[in-house]
Amino acid sequence: MKLKLIQVSRRPPWPLWAVLIVSMWLAMGGVAVALSAHLEMPIRLCIIKRVTGLACPTCGFTRGALSLLRGDVLGAWLFNPLLYTAFALLFFSTAMRVLFARSVQIELTHTERLISRILVIVLFLANWAYVIVCVG
Repeated sequence: MKLKLIQVSRRPPWPLWAVLIVSMWLAMGGVAVALSAHLEMPIRLCIIKRVTGLACPTCGFTRGALSLLRGDVLGAWLFNPLLYTAFALLFFSTAMRVLFARSVQIELTHTERLISRILVIVLFLANWAYVIVCVG
C-alpha cells in the first residue's frame, strides 16, 4: 500500500444528483432532529425498522445527531460507529481538499484491494449487528 499526498482541484468532483440526494437525506434527518428535540420524543424515519422490526444500517443517525448538538461526540459515535466515522472521514477529506487543494491517494495492489473489499463488508455487517443489538 502506498499513500501519496497529491494536488487536486479545490472543487470536489461530485455529481450534482449525488449531492442532491445526500443533501435531501441530511435535511430530512435535520428536520427529524429538530422535531425530536422540540417534541422531546424520538421520531422514527426508518421504513426498514417499521416493516421488519430490525434496525437498518443507518439507524441511530437521528439520536446521534441530537447527541452531537448537545456536544456529546462519543455518544453520537456509539449510536452508529461506522456511519459517524465515515462522516468524519468525509468531512476531513473535503476540508483538506477545499482548504489546501490536497488529497490522499491510496495505491493498492490487486490482493490489497480484495482484502479491503472484504474488510469493508465485514465492518459493514459488524456495525449493522452492533446497531441491531445495542442501539435498535
